[in-house]
Amino acid sequence: MLIRQMTLNVAFVSAARRAQAMDSSGTMAAAYAIVMQIYSLGVVLHLGIQGTAAALVPSARAMGGAQGDEAARKIADRIFSWGTLLGVILALVQMVAIPYIAPLFSPLESVRQAVKGPAVISALIHLVNGLVFAGEGVMLGLGQFKDLALITCCGVGTMVACLKSPLGQTLNGVLLSLAAFNTVQGLLTWLHHIRFSPLRRRGFRKFRKGLKSVEDEC
Repeated sequence: MLIRQMTLNVAFVSAARRAQAMDSSGTMAAAYAIVMQIYSLGVVLHLGIQGTAAALVPSARAMGGAQGDEAARKIADRIFSWGTLLGVILALVQMVAIPYIAPLFSPLESVRQAVKGPAVISALIHLVNGLVFAGEGVMLGLGQFKDLALITCCGVGTMVACLKSPLGQTLNGVLLSLAAFNTVQGLLTWLHHIRFSPLRRRGFRKFRKGLKSVEDEC
């Protein structure tokens, strides 16, 4: 967990540093700070999903055996669904609210204009955050700390690579780098849930074995 947190800190410090170095006037830095403040409001709700998953999944699994795994699996699937729904709602709410919220953070027209594009991108990031935080919560509840750290490293590596590329030269690009990080995180946590987690469904494997046996008989 310490490695994961250190990796996350490196990623977000790199993004902030890139935004602050874009112009000497400080407009981009101010716009980035505002966008992240608005974005963080939604992240707080996603963290609630993460905490719920981290608490309920191990509680259900404590029943033991196949019954406990099945109960935990159903809870995890339900949390992924609720997380995804929350992400859609937050994305829509933030996109609608941006024109009304942005002026509250700065009286400067240049900063307000600089906020618009990145704020839309940050709103769209919530669409994948539903998977990210639900998946992280499930993995925390299952004690899959090593796998979670590896997934985080993959996401951070993608983000840093984007920041180092020409994409990281604009504020929109910095937010797209954050979007790439969250997309990788979301896809990998979902893949882990369905294929590598202790709660993974084994029906696919059994189906393939059954199909192979039928082919051998033929």
